[in-house]
Amino acid sequence: MATNVAVFGSSEPKAGEPLYEEARRVGFLLAKAGYAVVNGGYSGVMEGASRGAREAGGTAIGVTSKDLGRAGGNSYLSVEHAESNLFDRTRRLIEISSAYIILPGKAGTLAEASFLWALHRGRLLNGRAIVLLGPFWSGFVEQLVARNLLEPGQAAITMHAATPEEAVDLVRRQVIPT
Repeated sequence: MATNVAVFGSSEPKAGEPLYEEARRVGFLLAKAGYAVVNGGYSGVMEGASRGAREAGGTAIGVTSKDLGRAGGNSYLSVEHAESNLFDRTRRLIEISSAYIILPGKAGTLAEASFLWALHRGRLLNGRAIVLLGPFWSGFVEQLVARNLLEPGQAAITMHAATPEEAVDLVRRQVIPT
């Protein structure tokens, strides 16, 4: 059984758009490296990562939520886990993953990143890798630290990657597939 890596990001990009294709590349590279791709199961980055994983012959696990009012997960999922609410969905996404690659997104993506940092602060993340992918994040963590919104310890465990290849390489250095 493969080790799971979660990919978080916006639900808005469509196939062919840069962010979707970046997520697709991440999913492809993760699957080729022996990881199962975990995500929220819907459109945008989630679909792109799922599609890339499946195109590489890998597994895409979607964790959806009945209270989001969306009908089922994207068509590239190998497995869908439907949770009853958003809190359980987020918990499951985090619990079943050994590392996290975070692409640009809005409130949901920021909530997922913040929750990861809170878990690290509470010594509950157990050294799992957090990788922020792309220039979108440039200076973001530093601004949070400067405004005393994020502790230096959480900033220190947050890695930055410029490309999907670099992001997957950072995960590979932290997590060995099982």
